[in-house]
Amino acid sequence: MISRVRSLVAVCLTLLLLTSIEGVKLKFRYEECMTYDFEMYTPFYGSFVAMPDVYGYAAQYNLVVTSPSGTKVHETHAMSEGRFHLIPYETGRYKFCLTLNQDRQMSRYVMARDVIWDLHVGHADHTHDNVKEHDTQSLWHYVNQIDAQIQQLRSTQQYLYWRERRHRQTVDSTNRRVWWYAVARSAVLLGVSVCQVLFIRRMFSK
Repeated sequence: MISRVRSLVAVCLTLLLLTSIEGVKLKFRYEECMTYDFEMYTPFYGSFVAMPDVYGYAAQYNLVVTSPSGTKVHETHAMSEGRFHLIPYETGRYKFCLTLNQDRQMSRYVMARDVIWDLHVGHADHTHDNVKEHDTQSLWHYVNQIDAQIQQLRSTQQYLYWRERRHRQTVDSTNRRVWWYAVARSAVLLGVSVCQVLFIRRMFSK
């Protein structure tokens, strides 16, 4: 039994490492809402990362997760990136709404921005109370545990990947602006020097 579980863990970890980084790219201005159907006690892991715009600025968003009965089960305020892990206690359709935090906006005009959205769903462990009845049930108990851990690892991997990519884009945007600023400053200094030389030569020529 233990050897079978270890083999299963090795296979699952291999699949995890071979899994490509994927995510849903949302493009909106003010608000974007999505709905997902979940079974009771089925854990899910998610994250969102706001990508920087052409000016290198990453907007901040509010995330609200609402249960089928209308209860808010998770809230995140004024964040450019975030993670969440929830276990639903209701079966039905859950609503996820990302809303732009306009209190942190520097201008009234809002352009459409990219937000990377990711959600991984685990499996509910319905055999926990009967794990000793049969070896198969015990094996599925371990399978559910491993699957939940893998989904959590995938969610963390996804979040860290897009977070690093957002930071890299911000750094690249800052470097480009610094480079153009240095070029403009050098051009101004060169122009001032040329004008000074021409002005002095004109003074002595008189």
